[in-house]
Formats: sequence, C-alpha cells, structure tokens
Amino acid sequence: MYKRRLIKYGFICLSLAFVLFGAGKLSADQSGPVKIPDVSIKLMCPTCALVGISKTGVMKITLAEVVKFHGYCAGGAALSFRAAQEAFKTLYGDKLPVRQQFKIYTAFHCCQAGALAYITGARTDFGVPLCTGDLVLIPEDKKSITFVDKKTGKKVVLIPLIDPHKMFVPLFKRVRKDASFAPQVQKKLKETIHHIVSAPADKLFTISMVEP
Repeated sequence: MYKRRLIKYGFICLSLAFVLFGAGKLSADQSGPVKIPDVSIKLMCPTCALVGISKTGVMKITLAEVVKFHGYCAGGAALSFRAAQEAFKTLYGDKLPVRQQFKIYTAFHCCQAGALAYITGARTDFGVPLCTGDLVLIPEDKKSITFVDKKTGKKVVLIPLIDPHKMFVPLFKRVRKDASFAPQVQKKLKETIHHIVSAPADKLFTISMVEP
C-alpha cells in the first residue's frame, strides 16, 4: 500500500510540475556526464486526435522523458522502456500499439512501475477511469512483467535477467554520503543504460507469448 501511494503521489507531483512550470523546462539536461540515448516508442492515441491534442493520433515517448519521471533512476527506467519495446514488438510486430489499452502486472515496483505507467497510461488506484486499476503491483518474488491487451486478451510475459534497482540502490546511497564516489556511479549508470538499450533482447529478458 505504501509503495502504491508513493507512485500515486509521484504522478500527481509530476503533473503539477508540468502545469506550473511547463513541459519545456523539464526537458532533459543533456550536459551531464550520463547521456540518455535518443530512443523512443510510438503509440496510437486516437482520443488525442479527437480532442485536438494531436493531429495524427500518434504519441511519441522518449527514454529521456521516461527517465525524468523518477528523476535519476535511469537504469530501472531504461529496463522498463526496453521491456515495453519488446512487449509491443511481440504483441503487434510492426503495428503501433494503442495507449491505454493495456493491463500491466509488474513485480518491479519503484521506478520500473512508474516508467511503465508513463509509457502505457496504466494506473493503479487513480487517474482516468479508463485506466484506473490497469497497473497491478504483484509480489516482488514473482520477478516478472506482464503486458495484457485488454481488447484481445493476448499477453506477453517478460522475466528480466538483470535488476538495475538492486544494482543502483546501494550506489545511490553511497554517493549521497560521499560525492567523491560520483564518477564511479556515473560510469556504471552510463554502461548499464547503454547495455539495456543496445543488447539483444534475450540477454535482458525471457519472453513468452500467451494466447487468450
């Protein structure tokens, strides 16, 4: 329950920041030592076109935008980003997925869950009624992420072979206490993000498709 509240309040704070300060001022600062790769996911958002937010109904979400949600936990955000890429590829091939058409079950709660919510539109116990309850936090010992297409019932299960959260939590704690350790953390974070973005899928996940 506590973790769900953290995710919920994180989204509320981010939304307020966009309203108060504008999305432009939250753009990624690419002047830092750790560069976020320029990769993106495209999804269909038919309602966006209907209400006039988009001309084409296509929404582009970049990894840099996803990283901003959590602020600095780029390893976990990158893994969820790559998980979404591989899940969409498995479910739809070259076709664009439809945002807010997924139910997500994830055993990775912190930044990984937030990243999945940002990408897919799925929410826990808040947000648009269409998506409320579509982000389900399952026990952490399950160690899996499941994407379910609510329309077709098809689902894909991904079991990550690495866990950036466990990898970086102790490093982040140490660097907060000792700033001289920052170069080592930055090097490790840069290497990890590059690996997650560029490695073959089978080096990152076990992926299985489940028909309805």
